[in-house]
Amino acid sequence: MGERVPDLATIVVNWNTVDLLDECLASIEAATPEGWRNDVVVVDNASSDGSVEHLREHWPHVRVIANTDNVGFCRANNQAIATTDARLLLLVNTDARLAPDGIAALAYHLDADERVGVVGPRLVYGDGSWQRWTAGRLPRLSSMATYLCGLDRAAPGRFGRTGLYLGDDATEAFRPEWVSSAVMLLRRDAALEVGAFDDAIFVYMDDVDLCQRLGARGWHVVYAADTTATHFMGASTKKVTGRASPEALRSLNRWYVRHHGRAAGHRLRALEAVGFGTRAGVLAAASLAGRPGARDRLTATTTHLRLALEGIDA
Repeated sequence: MGERVPDLATIVVNWNTVDLLDECLASIEAATPEGWRNDVVVVDNASSDGSVEHLREHWPHVRVIANTDNVGFCRANNQAIATTDARLLLLVNTDARLAPDGIAALAYHLDADERVGVVGPRLVYGDGSWQRWTAGRLPRLSSMATYLCGLDRAAPGRFGRTGLYLGDDATEAFRPEWVSSAVMLLRRDAALEVGAFDDAIFVYMDDVDLCQRLGARGWHVVYAADTTATHFMGASTKKVTGRASPEALRSLNRWYVRHHGRAAGHRLRALEAVGFGTRAGVLAAASLAGRPGARDRLTATTTHLRLALEGIDA
């Protein structure tokens, strides 16, 4: 008799975050439901910080795929997916921590509706504050305008779920158009039906792209507001957590051009320029008035304004 097929395969993509691996893997172990066989796979993208050696010494039961080059987030996940027959696929960033009942809570939504292809939890920062980048609408001019004009936060009752990112901290599960891959539970059959992740995407927009393709094939995307995971956000690409990398906007614009064409991309960037330009003006005034935090927000906004004006290498 052959070895039992795992109930779940948990995939962790690592790049130079050896200091985060122990807590990440411990949270996965603690969240694995009793009686489940969880095939934990760490795909290491050519780390130079001793990650592979650390894993082999301290986590011998974890499967390690050690790449000799940094192949990016999507290709690394696809590598691991190709090595497992598990019915469910759980993606967890090294800078994410699951709640003890997190896996069971996510799996509930997949079991409750056979057309649910992917589910993501509510995410919070390390200090417990809600992370609005958890889910949202697909990038289009309407959702970008809602986000850039701040309508989703100014009037969350009306616009909270119509922007690129969530504007209100939901308390019940609902169906957005995408959920974050920081923590994401996939139905394997659904992922394989759409070809899993797009290898052409190195990092960022991987979750939006996958959810868009799942939705186009009739699979449901669920935001499980009833369970929470901690996401320190971007620990392998920046030093200050909670501030989005400029590369995220580049990736968004690149993805938009691929899907909608260059003319539409120019319209999107014009909208971004107006939105970020207006924000920069408001924040400049706030900074001169000595408003706490305004200077840092101004720096980030002017960076995004510059990126909105640069060409797109689609």
